[in-house]
Amino acid sequence: MVTPDLIVRTHRRSLCLTITKDGNLVVHAPTRMNMNDILKYISEKEKWIVSKQQEIERKLSINKVILDYNQILFLGTKYNIQRVNGLKKIELSQNALMVPDSDNVLFKIKKWYIAQATKILKERLEYFANIMQIDYASVSICNSKTRWGSCDNYHNIKLNFRLVMLPHRAIDFVLIHELAHILEFNHSKDFYKIIQTIMPTYKVQQKVLKDYDYVLKLFR
Repeated sequence: MVTPDLIVRTHRRSLCLTITKDGNLVVHAPTRMNMNDILKYISEKEKWIVSKQQEIERKLSINKVILDYNQILFLGTKYNIQRVNGLKKIELSQNALMVPDSDNVLFKIKKWYIAQATKILKERLEYFANIMQIDYASVSICNSKTRWGSCDNYHNIKLNFRLVMLPHRAIDFVLIHELAHILEFNHSKDFYKIIQTIMPTYKVQQKVLKDYDYVLKLFR
């Protein structure tokens, strides 16, 4: 029988099951709900839970080489990490990311990612802002562990530096998504109509984002 990894009790009225990016089962339950009722509900949903956990396990297994930092992703392409004696700064070749041989390689790679994100994401955001005829207040590169991007009420946009690990079209979808929030600060039908006008195949990219959500675990 499937058992929960965490039970969160709040003043909600119904049960809610969540599978985390690590494959853990989190149950959100009403404060006074009987434990037997919780376990019964889990048992009824066991097929769905196991299916989701197996799907996550496959994804993590397939991408273990990335998660173990033996390779990196940049714009959807995998590169080997090659340590080079005497190298002053990180360089990207056709099949490898060449990094100075030192004890803080991952720290240097993270800084390289942030520098790439600052240039690529800001330029691409400006490109779509011009197409959509939208003005935003500011844009900054962030280190969110859960979100690809965000836009607040004051039209300040934050973009996760890990976005540059993704394929171009998935990046574009996130940028268009955040810009669309300036016009529609919700996820209504009108909001998605704005996105569809710029990217008719946006639903494909939504799926791509889910396929790549494991990279949010990197460089924490």
